[in-house]
Amino acid sequence: MVELRHLRYFLAVAEESGFTRAAALLHVSQPTLSQQIRALERELGCALFERLPGGTRLTPAGSALLEPARKAITIVADGVGAVRGIAQRATGELRVGMIYGAAGAMTQPILTTFTEAFPHIRLHFRAELPVARAYTALLRNEVDVAFTRLPLHPERHAWTVLYRERRVVVVHERHWLADAGHATLTDVLPLPILSANPARTPPEVGDHWLLNEFRNGVAPRQYVTEAWSVPEMAQTLAHNPDVVAMCSEVARRRPPVPDAPLRCLDLPQAGPSVVVLAHREGDRRPHVEAFCQVAATFARNGLVNPKR
Repeated sequence: MVELRHLRYFLAVAEESGFTRAAALLHVSQPTLSQQIRALERELGCALFERLPGGTRLTPAGSALLEPARKAITIVADGVGAVRGIAQRATGELRVGMIYGAAGAMTQPILTTFTEAFPHIRLHFRAELPVARAYTALLRNEVDVAFTRLPLHPERHAWTVLYRERRVVVVHERHWLADAGHATLTDVLPLPILSANPARTPPEVGDHWLLNEFRNGVAPRQYVTEAWSVPEMAQTLAHNPDVVAMCSEVARRRPPVPDAPLRCLDLPQAGPSVVVLAHREGDRRPHVEAFCQVAATFARNGLVNPKR
């Protein structure tokens, strides 16, 4: 993952035309700086500098990265400056809820940037929450902010959109759809579909993942389970090969159960799953607003590719 410190190191070497002067400017050792630049080059898959006897010179790839790197550093600095003004009086704790997969590769840069800007605010985490649990944890004041997914209650939650990704159909490898590569609503709507206990799932969340917006009032064939988490749902599917489930692309990027006999199929007609940072509507505490501002800065400027 490309981190902001990698970009800072890259810019220092580019602007000083050498590792020795850049290391002195950054107050790090030259071997440490060289190691970090090599890590960045491995992550990007290309050389950024030509090492010359008298210093360094940018490669074409390095030249292409120069202005985006400067822009990224400037945007984050501006965002941090803005949220410092919001939260300069803030102390205490912030409880962060995180669904399975959280906000992908955007998660850690948001957390790191906030912590660097506000080291006096202690973060507490509730990780791997099911989407429905994140919904209720906010309303019950069990967390202050949550990396989660829409839908949420528009009068009780507020949120910042981070990115969108596809919803996919998860099936057992023996299911008749398994080798199709993609599916249609005509294929999926008649099938038994995995459903978390309706008594414990907010109706709008259940409707979204049961595809009820496409059923014209016809009730789905639900396979109801107490499973809430993505790994639990995957295990349930692995032992019920006729049942399907809806999930986001996180199930494809980050398989919930390694080596489970499951396949993920695209379902373009279903529309996206929207990843958000949410908080309770009306919560204007400075540290909550500051955290949301940091997330909005990353989302607005697309500084991190969530699918990495």
